Amino acid sequence: MKLITLALITSLAAPLCAQEPKSESPAANAAVPAGEASPEITGLRQAAADFVIAYNKKDAAAVAALFTENGEVSDLKGEDVISGRAGIEAYYKDIFSADDAPSLAVEVGSVRLVAPDLAIEDGTAHFTPPGEDEPARSNSFTTVLRKDGNGAWQIASTRTLGDATSAEGHLADLADDLKGDWTSQKGDTRLDLAVGWHASGKYLSAKLLVTKADADPLTTTVRLGWDAARKTITQWTFDDAGGFARADWTPTDTGWMIRTEGTTADGETTSANQQIVFDGKDAFTWSSKDRLINGESIPDNELRVVRQAPEPAAE
Repeated sequence: MKLITLALITSLAAPLCAQEPKSESPAANAAVPAGEASPEITGLRQAAADFVIAYNKKDAAAVAALFTENGEVSDLKGEDVISGRAGIEAYYKDIFSADDAPSLAVEVGSVRLVAPDLAIEDGTAHFTPPGEDEPARSNSFTTVLRKDGNGAWQIASTRTLGDATSAEGHLADLADDLKGDWTSQKGDTRLDLAVGWHASGKYLSAKLLVTKADADPLTTTVRLGWDAARKTITQWTFDDAGGFARADWTPTDTGWMIRTEGTTADGETTSANQQIVFDGKDAFTWSSKDRLINGESIPDNELRVVRQAPEPAAE
């Protein structure tokens, strides 16, 4: 709900704010249509500039003041409606208090003046969380703006139309959880896992190395991507013995559920229900249950995995 509603409210940042004072915020970089601006467009530009300033200052009261007295935000089905300036201000205070409050960029599809004092805007809002190379989450939106008696444009109603997040955006939460180097030791078995973005920026890539005292090391390469048709994160794995597997990842309140099916190099079918449960940002429990090989049950397994400390910088 928070991200969807944020897309709706922030849609005011779309109209024509590139002529305002320079800002490093992505929200200040919306495009200006070619041609001379009409008084109405000039007014929409000013409203957008005011919104950008208020948003970047994390000023919830100033944001709320950009709405009509009874302005509202909602999703496409009209659920979870926030009405009135007081409710919007409280909502924004909550957003701005978060450590991961995103920056904003907007692509404007169209701005239509349907009456002298009424405009409808459609576009896509992109929200980028703080952090280096973090992909954006996106929503399409439509917003109705009304000009008040003083000639200022205010938001009367705004709502999300749907998720427009890119493939990499859908992987952002998983990347935030798992990116980095991890290790686990259980008895004489050691597991080392390295996770990062693929060079294309569209997938997550991982390498898993399992070493045992009485066996050759086994390396498994992993790629995680967004399946746009099935609307899920999908994993493909290939080990250097010739086995492979496919899995679907589903987020939970504490981590991830993973349903895996595969085939060993010897032609045996495998399946398991796995779960990752985080203990802070630097450790998680990785459990594997309902494990089958050729339809026969094998014992459950559980590992505690911890983040490896970064190597000291070379002097």
